Amino acid sequence: MNTDVAEAEAPEQVVARFLCGYHKIWQTYFPGLNKRAHWHVMFSARCGPEEGVSCRSIHRTLYGWYGTDIRTCIERIRDCENDGFVRVLDASGQPCTASPASLIAATDKLHEGFDRHCRETIEALCKAFGDRESLRSPRFDCDRAAISAIFGFFNSYEQKWRETCELVIRNKGLTPAYANDAMDHLVTYQYWAIVMLLWSASPFGGGRPDAPALVIDEINSRMWDALRLGHLAIKERVGNLIRWGFFAEQTIKKHKAVSLTPVAGSAISENLAATKPLLHELYIKLVPQEATA
Repeated sequence: MNTDVAEAEAPEQVVARFLCGYHKIWQTYFPGLNKRAHWHVMFSARCGPEEGVSCRSIHRTLYGWYGTDIRTCIERIRDCENDGFVRVLDASGQPCTASPASLIAATDKLHEGFDRHCRETIEALCKAFGDRESLRSPRFDCDRAAISAIFGFFNSYEQKWRETCELVIRNKGLTPAYANDAMDHLVTYQYWAIVMLLWSASPFGGGRPDAPALVIDEINSRMWDALRLGHLAIKERVGNLIRWGFFAEQTIKKHKAVSLTPVAGSAISENLAATKPLLHELYIKLVPQEATA
């Protein structure tokens, strides 16, 4: 393995590029299904038995991670069903309406798209660690062990992201009620993506030391493909991130703009750098090491 690239680049930038690249891969195969719950439904269905995984099992996982209620869980399952990625079945294996008692089974469309997404994820890992040899003769399998390893990595990263958010919120001095409300939102993909856009454009993420703040219109334009949110929705989320201590408000040519606060920038950089060993562990698990010798 040639690790020159990975070693020369700051660890936080290596991890950030992989994470942002992964979400682009996901969007390629599962467009519009970018909520955390969609991700869990797809992983559960792909790894579950042929007859399907229970809706209640998926809900227990979502409730434990995000406090998701059963109604929202069923809505996310329906989203995946409407796009042809899962089938909703009753105990006898017949199609039925999604409910707490139903089973969620993967379709051929999910198997095909998921396995391609998995292989591209492993290729992205190779690129992150400068492993050109494995890319020349890829032998990547999307088996249950590989899927489990990817699932485990992102769950571990998500826990680190939670800890980062808690640190920023604590520094802001929010009341417990406001802090809990902020955390419910910050664990969603939409908020993570907006924060990472600002981090990447800032000096913390390798941007110019004098990098200007981003105006709301620019954030909206750059996040449209990933989030499909309108101007008012972006403005609302940016306003929340200001209140929660992530962004500082500025004015550029009479337009509202925001930049990352030093506390948030430092916390995110430390979070990403601490994730690199986990990313390397994932690389070791997924890439045949004899190919990199």
